[in-house]
Amino acid sequence: MAAQSDPATPGYNIAQDPALIKNRVYFGNLPRCTRKELESICHSYGTVLGSLVQKNFGFVQFEDEETANKCAEALNKSTFKSKTLIVRNASQKPKAPVANQAIGNNLNTVGDIGAGQVPMAVQGGIMMSAAAAATAVPINDCEIIVVNRENTKYAEFIEERLTLAGMRVDVLFPNEDVMLGQVLSNISARGCLYAVRVTPQNELHKSLTVNILYGVPAEHRNMPLEDAIQLIASDFRMKKQRDAAASSNAPRHPESMQKLIEMLANCRPLTGLQYECIIKYLQEQHELQLRRELGDAKARLVKHQETDPEMELQKKILSILNKPAVTEINNDLMYNSFEDAKADVRLMELLSDNRVLKALESIYNPELVETISQYL
Repeated sequence: MAAQSDPATPGYNIAQDPALIKNRVYFGNLPRCTRKELESICHSYGTVLGSLVQKNFGFVQFEDEETANKCAEALNKSTFKSKTLIVRNASQKPKAPVANQAIGNNLNTVGDIGAGQVPMAVQGGIMMSAAAAATAVPINDCEIIVVNRENTKYAEFIEERLTLAGMRVDVLFPNEDVMLGQVLSNISARGCLYAVRVTPQNELHKSLTVNILYGVPAEHRNMPLEDAIQLIASDFRMKKQRDAAASSNAPRHPESMQKLIEMLANCRPLTGLQYECIIKYLQEQHELQLRRELGDAKARLVKHQETDPEMELQKKILSILNKPAVTEINNDLMYNSFEDAKADVRLMELLSDNRVLKALESIYNPELVETISQYL
């Protein structure tokens, strides 16, 4: 442990120093990544002092416990490289899943979280359904981005005003080397509706810069303080009314899925995992609707036909054989002669495929198919 706690010792890594564990964030279910990549998703929350990456977990060290907790709260259950992260302050022990309670104290003996180990029993119990994977920590309606910490009190005053308007608000202190566009992109990707920027000039002139992030993004620079707060509060109230009116006319999706669908409808960036969640959910809803309309037996038959590759191949073959490809013809036959059929390059490519011939055998006389193949 001396090598971990003494900065003068060669190989010292601040992210392993047990004395600073409360200022450290633990990342579980971590995909394969570099320390730089892990640190890149943390810069928005404060200065990163160091990091450590292992096979499927890692740690990021901050300056203080408050910053570490803010980062953990924001990134817990977020997606990173298509994986749902488990994020918490490194000083906090994980809660044992119900299925593993019989293991008792053995969970704590597998590894010490503060020392950089992950209890495998806990890690093995975090498999989630598509709907559960889409569920995240409560999404803030507005993020207040503070460029200079000297303006913290001004930002907290704005936070209080917006909270009184019924909004979920938080204050962010991005690292100086992180581009503002990246900060806004990260906030927008989490589903936040508004971003407010606070600079020393804003406090001096009692103004704000407001970014509306949903729908068609818009920016209102250096608005007078009261006008900016009125704009956000009014727009937020109108959006809630529109959402309520829309939901009253039709059954509403589960809340976590509803947010993903709204983000998709508003052309917001989604991760691969979020797209998978939406696709799986729609497939499940499609199957339920078929059962309501056709009954279980017919719904299963329709589902089999939709997913049977041989059936799809037969449909394509019949479509080509029974319909002219380009121009309408007046004859009963699509081709007047075999030479005309051979001149159809697309048809010849199909008939040269063994899978197509097997499909034809299931539709027509196998002897006829064998005769056709002799002329190819």
